[in-house]
Amino acid sequence: MRAMVLRLLGSILLSALLSFTAWIILQLSSILGLVLFVSAVFLPLYISREYYRKKPRTVIYLTASLLLILLMRPPPVTGPNVAFGLYFATGCGNVDTPEGDEGFTCSCNETIAYSTVHVSGVAWKSKIIELPITGRFVTVYEPLEKAEKSYREAVESAEGEGYLKLVEDYGTYSRVIKDVLLSKGNQCVYIAETRVLGGGLAVISARGPCRGVKEFALRWHDDYLWNASEPPIFMRYRFNWSSSNGVRVGKFTPKDWPSEWVRNTYRDIAIELKGTGYVKKLEGEDGECKWSLWVRKGTSHYVAIDGKEILILSGKTENVEQTAERMSPCGLKNGWKAEEYTPEKALSLVLSELNGSFAPKPAEPPVMWSLAGEKFTLGENTIVTLLVYGTEEQCNYARYLLDTKKNTTSICLKRAGYIVTMAVKGDAKDVSVVLSSIK
Repeated sequence: MRAMVLRLLGSILLSALLSFTAWIILQLSSILGLVLFVSAVFLPLYISREYYRKKPRTVIYLTASLLLILLMRPPPVTGPNVAFGLYFATGCGNVDTPEGDEGFTCSCNETIAYSTVHVSGVAWKSKIIELPITGRFVTVYEPLEKAEKSYREAVESAEGEGYLKLVEDYGTYSRVIKDVLLSKGNQCVYIAETRVLGGGLAVISARGPCRGVKEFALRWHDDYLWNASEPPIFMRYRFNWSSSNGVRVGKFTPKDWPSEWVRNTYRDIAIELKGTGYVKKLEGEDGECKWSLWVRKGTSHYVAIDGKEILILSGKTENVEQTAERMSPCGLKNGWKAEEYTPEKALSLVLSELNGSFAPKPAEPPVMWSLAGEKFTLGENTIVTLLVYGTEEQCNYARYLLDTKKNTTSICLKRAGYIVTMAVKGDAKDVSVVLSSIK
């Protein structure tokens, strides 16, 4: 009796294994998939044909086998396709569907940083299979050769027009495989080879005035240099947003998270607020309740944490303070004034140090985004650029971009709670004298 049960279980196990494989193969080849489905049902019957001479055993096996085929089916999913991924990457709504072996294409003009930038892109779909039961996706083929060829030809075409590489591998954002920023006068071209939503590879480009093109490029690297608006963390996590008396109210309550993760998120919000130019004016603590108030040009963010709930209040400073007293479990209890300086203060400190040894003359304003910045000339051939950032990562990335320019050396300085990028361009001897003096 035991041997018979084991033989039945062995047949069902073999059928389950073949069904699992059949669902995978079906996504690659419909004919081979159907052949495997047939094998999943009849191969165990053939192998143990003596055992299945009795009809009840056959009925039990067939019922179990067919049920397993249905249960092994990958769960139904909905998600973005490659056309949407290309739209998401470029912002162009006119994505053309491919013909034959061609990829999805799009092109459009966008207004970025008060300038018109021409954006274009081409994308190819990767071959992706979904595992039965688990629903996990596995990429079995990526059109790397097509993407590499398109990227190479785009870069060669820009260089053929007289554009010079300003920097390669503009950042380390996880989806970007490689990218390059080229310039000619005040015109720039940004080209990137990247993975896109929907499972595919794309090559995108932006062409136009450098100010707009660099702003487009920074979309891909907001963890390094983000625009001075809201911290990326507000977008990354699912805050439940509403409004109250002109104040934007955001609540984040990740019940399944460990308490430490929630506390880390509260700290990360503070880091990103500083990185986007907000200055901490007040902070306080009342038991498990912690809160802080950040201000920039009349706009405020109030951030509070109580247990596993984080509360954000955004709006005009007076409205935010009133709403905090009414809605927040922390309110403004036990608050004290935070000794925080402005980015302009950090800049003035470095300028005063420069003035002690040199006589800097103002030059054109720096083109890179920063919380505060100035550009000066020392003597005839030495140019000094000062850029203030809120985080060390921002400063290091700014150095990475600045050091790609000929005869430019940069350092990061900590002043008044901020990080100041100081880039000096000129002869090696003059650069050394300036950096040694400021250190």
